[in-house]
Amino acid sequence: MDLAHTAICVSDLDRAIEFYGALGFEETNRFTLDGVENVYLGRDGDGDLQLRYDPDRTTPIAPNRADVDHIAFTVDAVEETYETAIDAGAAPVLEPTEVERAEAFAAFVEDPEGYTLEFYHWL
Repeated sequence: MDLAHTAICVSDLDRAIEFYGALGFEETNRFTLDGVENVYLGRDGDGDLQLRYDPDRTTPIAPNRADVDHIAFTVDAVEETYETAIDAGAAPVLEPTEVERAEAFAAFVEDPEGYTLEFYHWL
């Protein structure tokens, strides 16, 4: 079994596409179903990130209250990806650091929607 994609709700589809585009993601598919826009973004053949935009949504998007802890991405250059994300509008959460217990080098940011993203590579 392989993980196919991760779907997140966004309040500003254009801003989300621009942010993830700055991280190297490109649109791979798009469709509207029951009034909800679904945009799939991919990167170098990896699994997709699905952005879901509902213009009629009446409740706020609250990733921290929906038990979404973080979305992790493996990257070759943690520091560079961290800085790119910050430059694209992310808020810093944890600067690049070695996490010995996880045997990884990792950094965390919060994307413009409030989702925590982890960028890491194995030590």
